[in-house]
Amino acid sequence: MYVFLSGAEMQPERVLATWPEARFVARGRLEPRAMGTVVAPIGAQYETWGIIVEIPRVETAGDERQAVSDDGRPFAVVALPPDDGDVAAVLAAARYWELSPAYVRQLAGAAAAPSDEPIDG
Repeated sequence: MYVFLSGAEMQPERVLATWPEARFVARGRLEPRAMGTVVAPIGAQYETWGIIVEIPRVETAGDERQAVSDDGRPFAVVALPPDDGDVAAVLAAARYWELSPAYVRQLAGAAAAPSDEPIDG
């Protein structure tokens, strides 16, 4: 089965500790979910990049989603909830896996932003 890992969950040591038999398949992004009749555009703030790994079929808590590899291959994946608590760890993992440069820049901007300021919106 294929799982999509993002956030700190894609740190190599975490992947190996959770699934020693995991096999890296591709870098990729989750397909946007339909929001009513509107679909989030590619490149919007809703885009999530991560890695697709193959693991033996096991019960995992996650959403069944569609992902697209960075070379355009579609995958049915179980998207595990990301651990975004440690922005520096997320950024390091994104750089390790050489995710989309635009996504890495977005993460770097989030890592540099003061975290104690209220978010507008």
